[in-house]
Amino acid sequence: MILILITAIIVGGVAWAASTIIPVGHVGVVDYFGQVQDQELGPGFYLINPLKHIEKTNTQTQEQEYQQIRGTLTREGLEVVLDASIIWHIEPDKASDVYKTIRGSYGETLIVPNFMGLLREEIKKYTAEDIYTGKSTEIEIAVESGLKQTLAPRGIIIERVLFRGLTLPPDVTNAIQSKIREKQAVEQMRFTVEKQRLEAERMIIEANATAQSNFIKSKSITPELISWEFVQALKENKNFIYVTGSGGVSTILPMPQVVK
Repeated sequence: MILILITAIIVGGVAWAASTIIPVGHVGVVDYFGQVQDQELGPGFYLINPLKHIEKTNTQTQEQEYQQIRGTLTREGLEVVLDASIIWHIEPDKASDVYKTIRGSYGETLIVPNFMGLLREEIKKYTAEDIYTGKSTEIEIAVESGLKQTLAPRGIIIERVLFRGLTLPPDVTNAIQSKIREKQAVEQMRFTVEKQRLEAERMIIEANATAQSNFIKSKSITPELISWEFVQALKENKNFIYVTGSGGVSTILPMPQVVK
């Protein structure tokens, strides 16, 4: 019985040593004395040669967070301070390549230096005013695109790059705000001048049209027309009688008063 118990313990220990569990969201990279197997192990329970090392690699989405990044300069040499996050994961089919080619923390070895380099390269393309007035989104997109192109071949997939705020020195911010207010005032003045110019043009066009109309009318006035218009104006007036002839109105007489 003792022998059976000892044997069972030994067998159990060997079986335990030869087994491994790959959790959900991970893959296993098999390393046998420096020979890395290209085929990764998916999640599950495995009986493995105890001489083989199984590196469990996390393939879930992860976040690399950076706070108070300094040393990034604008085109004029002004410092921008920002917080940022990088959301990323390891491509499961390339976990063995990542294991073979990247030493230590993936973030510290690849993500941090590439991100910082791209960030500084993009920010120096813009002025402080550009960044203050909304160009930070363009920088964010450019950094994300560059990071994806750089790290995807290495098996690290960048999902998003997010900026959570870019701040400039207070005196620079105040100067930019003052400049923006001045620009807005100038634009308002230009709008007012343009409005007045258009109104003046409208009045000139209207006056020209009235003058042209009057000129045309004046050419059409004749003695006969005047008599005709005069008659039309008086014919409803019961206080006058008028006699017309071939040459127009010849006589207009007041109506006699009836004395009772």
